[in-house]
Amino acid sequence: MKTIDSNELLSAYRTRSSLLLRLKEQGDEETWREFYNIYGRMIFGYALRHGLSHAEAEDVVQNVCVKLFRHIFSFNYSTELGSFRGWLKTVTKNAVFDYLRRRSRRAGLFEGYRDHAAVMHEEKRAVDDSVWDAEWEKAVLEAALQRVYGRINEQSRKAFQLFAVENLSAGEVAERLDMEANAVYACKHRVLKLVREEVEILKDEI
Repeated sequence: MKTIDSNELLSAYRTRSSLLLRLKEQGDEETWREFYNIYGRMIFGYALRHGLSHAEAEDVVQNVCVKLFRHIFSFNYSTELGSFRGWLKTVTKNAVFDYLRRRSRRAGLFEGYRDHAAVMHEEKRAVDDSVWDAEWEKAVLEAALQRVYGRINEQSRKAFQLFAVENLSAGEVAERLDMEANAVYACKHRVLKLVREEVEILKDEI
């Protein structure tokens, strides 16, 4: 598999992401952290689901983010092609493949791996797309939830976490947090509404 040059890709793709634009224009620590929290999750999950270890997946995240950091302030967006997620997906796939290739070479299996990849190209591409999309949806949801958690009080956060995320009953949550069961349901409804709003905002931003 030929590794596509990241400079060519990054200059060819465009993004509507206000987060990415803030990253390019400001480059402050908070924006980088937000970017890393969202896209780092995607890259890490994608690498894990393609058979890499946790340590290897973390290396892929670091390598992709370093590559982005090197080019973010110099590339120009094209209004004709693709999306930033498309560029990121391709660079991440290249990084994951590099790990798989090195692993196969160590085992003396690279030729077999390459032949298998060629035979399964169409099926693999479909799987890659579904895995990437699933990891993106997951990362956006988690980022939205963290944003909302930063805006609500501690009791609401705990109630939602226990009831909606950890699946305790409303009665158990109410007893544990000294709340009424109806208040637990109301809290879930209110937080879910905020999360949905944040998801839509994030989809526009990234």
